Amino acid sequence: MSEEHANALLGQLLLGSEIITPEELREALRRQGSSGHLLGDILVEMGAVAPRQLERALRAQARLRGRPDSTRSFILVVDDDPEVGAVVGDILEGAGYRVGVAQNEAEALAALLAPDPLPPAAVVLDLGLPQTGGIELLTMLRKMGDTQSLPVVILTGRPDLESKLRERGLTISGLLAKPVSARQLLATVEAAVQGTTPAAVSAAP
Repeated sequence: MSEEHANALLGQLLLGSEIITPEELREALRRQGSSGHLLGDILVEMGAVAPRQLERALRAQARLRGRPDSTRSFILVVDDDPEVGAVVGDILEGAGYRVGVAQNEAEALAALLAPDPLPPAAVVLDLGLPQTGGIELLTMLRKMGDTQSLPVVILTGRPDLESKLRERGLTISGLLAKPVSARQLLATVEAAVQGTTPAAVSAAP
């Protein structure tokens, strides 16, 4: 990831988590342009971010974008349980995907909207997210031009939520009930990336 892309992602993470304001980000970017210092260091110097907050944001930034290998499809896993996210990520990486893991809606949006030359090929989304919830995040994605047609595989402990997706007219590429086998996960994600499986829940005509 280039320095410009890294700065954009870090800024979006901090904004999405409401740690800094848009005005503080603009001022930090202005100062960075004249000093050449790291964006995070400038935000700390300004008093906009505490060192511990910056450290957490930088860890999230690294976790979101995975290893910078442009030869592999990038899959974003969104799950608030770090153990589940790590297991799903390990399975997908073992199959040759590049993987990022987001633990909340703000991190997911930062990863999806970052100006990266290799956008996600698919999202594996847990519906039980801590802030607005996975259904609301999916609704938001379907309203944005860049993510309207992005393949989304739902991973949930409540398969009964499929009816709520149908009621809202939300299109997905698959729904997996926890616990899910590695074989089933890989088959569903591969189908979503390749576009070979009809959506499990389709928007109403």
